Amino acid sequence: MPVLAVVPDLYFATRIAATAKAAGVDLELVAAPRAAARAAEAGATLVLLDLHGAGALALVSELKRHAPNVPIVGFFSHVDTALKRDALAAGADAVLPRSQFVGRLAALLAHGVAALNAGPREDLRL
Repeated sequence: MPVLAVVPDLYFATRIAATAKAAGVDLELVAAPRAAARAAEAGATLVLLDLHGAGALALVSELKRHAPNVPIVGFFSHVDTALKRDALAAGADAVLPRSQFVGRLAALLAHGVAALNAGPREDLRL
């Protein structure tokens, strides 16, 4: 079962994919319009979502309707605190500033959302 990543920035998406490959995790990059359907049909274990992508907040709600048990972890620019609040209100399970997302990505891929509650890990830069 794959982890899905909805990340319009292809450079950053490639870096996430490299981290997933190193961790032995099956990661699938998905375009936003296909994400909700793909999460349900692929049996995704986790969705990683760039909250600065077009329609990201609506996508969070759509993902929760199509695949309610799939955790969604969003990331955002640390200065956009309103976006964090709005993403959590839309149904995201966790929302991290991009720097924390990068630092915890390997653990997140390996252990899921539970890794976010375990405290900081080694800072693994992408």
